[in-house]
Amino acid sequence: MKYLMYAEDAAWQPHPAGFPGVEMKILRSKKSGEYKESIAFVRIAAGAGVPPHVHEGEDDSLYITSGRASMRVADERFPLAPGAQVTVPAGVEHEIYEVSEELIIYDVFAPRIF
Repeated sequence: MKYLMYAEDAAWQPHPAGFPGVEMKILRSKKSGEYKESIAFVRIAAGAGVPPHVHEGEDDSLYITSGRASMRVADERFPLAPGAQVTVPAGVEHEIYEVSEELIIYDVFAPRIF
């Protein structure tokens, strides 16, 4: 089992759902041990976004490290900026839009999604 991971040791790769302008740097996954969560950095280019979607079996906890955008969770809309933390419960529709500055998100899914 790999206990330590440095973000710079992981490569940016296209988002698995193929969202244009969205990349992931996977830190923890099913491949990296018997962890109960998946962890990644998500990078969303200015002008791009993540369309409405639902994670049926996983809570999605996002921490914004840089950038600015808007987010909708269920019927609530709010701005995203550095220092914001959002938790989306499993089964709740959400999206990220109006990305005005490249957004970097530290994203944790529990239980594992990838």
